[in-house]
Amino acid sequence: MRIYNLHKIDSFTNQLFGGNPTAAVVDADTLSDKEMKQIAREMNLSETSFILRSDSADFRLRYFTPTGSEIRFCGHATVGALCTIAKKKLYDCTKPYNQYRVETNAGILNMAIDLTHDTPRYIIEAPPVEFELSHYEGLSIDESLIDKSKPTLLEKTNRVLYLVAKNLESLKKLDLTNSNALEFAKNRNLVLICVFTNEAFDSKNQLHARGYAPAVGIPEDPFTGSMQAGIARYALQHNMVPKDSKMLGVEQGHFMDRPGEVKLEILLDKIRLHAEAKHVYETNITL
Repeated sequence: MRIYNLHKIDSFTNQLFGGNPTAAVVDADTLSDKEMKQIAREMNLSETSFILRSDSADFRLRYFTPTGSEIRFCGHATVGALCTIAKKKLYDCTKPYNQYRVETNAGILNMAIDLTHDTPRYIIEAPPVEFELSHYEGLSIDESLIDKSKPTLLEKTNRVLYLVAKNLESLKKLDLTNSNALEFAKNRNLVLICVFTNEAFDSKNQLHARGYAPAVGIPEDPFTGSMQAGIARYALQHNMVPKDSKMLGVEQGHFMDRPGEVKLEILLDKIRLHAEAKHVYETNITL
């Protein structure tokens, strides 16, 4: 008999039932790939993270979707894992500011758990962003909603397609939860389709986004951490925000009644996500 500690977390929010729900499994080293996929399917959340030992970093994270797909990196599941580590005081997480090197399938990333605030902050170095020109022909999208003055770009690290909507109203009308979007994503090997605009509900934020991942079983994602660095780089390169911006606020999830936000720290060669999370519950799974 094996017992595994599992945590449910709402990421990119400090409010219960906001942001993006995820689950994290502690000490997952003795789980097989099949068992990880079964747990992810049982949780039926967009991604479940598994915290494991690492020979090259402080710990390792793996991420599975309900369909059994393993993805290279997941932002909200990483926030959930860090929230779990903070709650359980794992990996000597007892200092005011705790820094870690974390192994993922997208490389070793620097992360931190900042306990100096009333609400813990989870700081994540995003994987590198590499764009190439692309297109959205075949997506069967309403072209009147898209800002055609901005290019369609493919971010190659996380396989995210980026398009720009004209405004919040256009973004609200957008619907990519259909069979055409699924076929398009599968044919292009896309993990995500991101559509965003430089209008926001909250005046302290600069951008609002929606994210669709039909090829991995997620028609629409409430909040998508893995596409945030690409949003920041795209917005900076194409004059959607001031080029000297040091911190950007991005919203997502409002059209799904799960509002969330992130602060994106703009550094010379990297983007760092600053997020909050709400711990929902803790339980055990016996196998």
